[in-house]
Amino acid sequence: MAKKVKSVWVEEYRPKSIREMALPTAKVSGHKVDLAEDLTKFVKNFFKEMKRINAENKIIRVYNRTASEKERKEEVKIAPEKAAVLLEGPPGIGKTSIVFALANDLNMEVIETNASDTRTRDALENKLRETVKSRGIMDFVTQSKEKLILIDEVDGIYGTKDRGAVPTILDLIQSTQFPIIMCSNEYKQNLQPLYNKVRKFEVYPLSDDEVIKIAHNILKKENITNLKRGDLDLIVKKNNGDLRGVINDIQGIAQGSTEVDNKDLIFSLHRDTTEEIFALIRDLFQNVSTLREARDLTDKSDVDYNFLYKWVNENLISFIKINKEIANAYDNLSLADEIFGRIRRNQYWALLPYFYDLFAGGTSLAQSRKTSGFRRVTFPRYVVGGAFSLTNAERSLIDKINKTYEISQIEAIQDFIPFLKILCSTSRRQLKNVSDWLDLDAKEKKILK
Repeated sequence: MAKKVKSVWVEEYRPKSIREMALPTAKVSGHKVDLAEDLTKFVKNFFKEMKRINAENKIIRVYNRTASEKERKEEVKIAPEKAAVLLEGPPGIGKTSIVFALANDLNMEVIETNASDTRTRDALENKLRETVKSRGIMDFVTQSKEKLILIDEVDGIYGTKDRGAVPTILDLIQSTQFPIIMCSNEYKQNLQPLYNKVRKFEVYPLSDDEVIKIAHNILKKENITNLKRGDLDLIVKKNNGDLRGVINDIQGIAQGSTEVDNKDLIFSLHRDTTEEIFALIRDLFQNVSTLREARDLTDKSDVDYNFLYKWVNENLISFIKINKEIANAYDNLSLADEIFGRIRRNQYWALLPYFYDLFAGGTSLAQSRKTSGFRRVTFPRYVVGGAFSLTNAERSLIDKINKTYEISQIEAIQDFIPFLKILCSTSRRQLKNVSDWLDLDAKEKKILK
């Protein structure tokens, strides 16, 4: 019998220790390595090296206070390969879980940032500068844990000279007081400076048998009996090595109707979920008028909370048109993101209802008057794995922008195109000027109207 499950399995069953994990195969320069052993050695050796360097720099600083400017010595910096490593592999295979499990084993605190969100030099520096360079004042008055810095999705940043974050990461690596583990989903040419400086682990998906074994264990703990081996084989094949996707799917199927054939559910899960989200987004912005109604609406949904957050973020401005209300809605989204960061860092899943209240209720209730009539609901542009869902016209427009300005696809979508839309909305003449400037065709021009 399937039972109603309110918790999020992919988080509930996230391994707390490396020993609990079925570790994926990893290679360095084509040679197979023991990922758990190598990462543990990396962290322990980092602190030994920093102890030596800090002691040497203490002597140098004392000397420099009395030495003439010409005679002053430069302080020693840690070698990049001893300060940071990079885990590269497809999304959903457990890279982030490995980092958190390692931190738990070593009694460390994970400081996490997503490089694709802080994609410019200034943004990344503001996020990490104080973290990597010094210990907080409270570390000296309390027995605080050592820090392990996780920079996720580094393949989502772009290494242009003025705005790129890759040079910033390299600078931070050499000035860090804490070990850094970076994660990326795939090889990117712009990350070559990182590849040249730090050790890169190529991480591979678990075997189908390992994934099925993990799924079996979860189903056993949840007392789920309506999924057979053939169903699991189909789910694993559908997700192509993405363990996170497999866990989300078995939870969705386990919560589904027992009157529907499991194979039909497996094949229709994505379609049905998409249709549900379309309806949910419209109800949230057009029918919800109280926080209780927002809670009831999200409680009834089986859509993954993080995925739903992205849909709300993408479609907010389709329903809210007053600038002050848009600002209030984004403020609530920002607070929701901050709370989710606390949940991830400290495993405080009791805060999850507040996350829902802020990103769902907080955005919906930012409206003073509900919109009526049809409003277009669109897929989130940024999806797992760093890929965007773009039309041919949008891709063509971005290509033409890139011929004039050397900016990333993310910057074009999130910053440049919205600016052009505002500019072109002021007059037809401005639209014509921009169109002539970028040599746009009718479909590309329509995007900016």
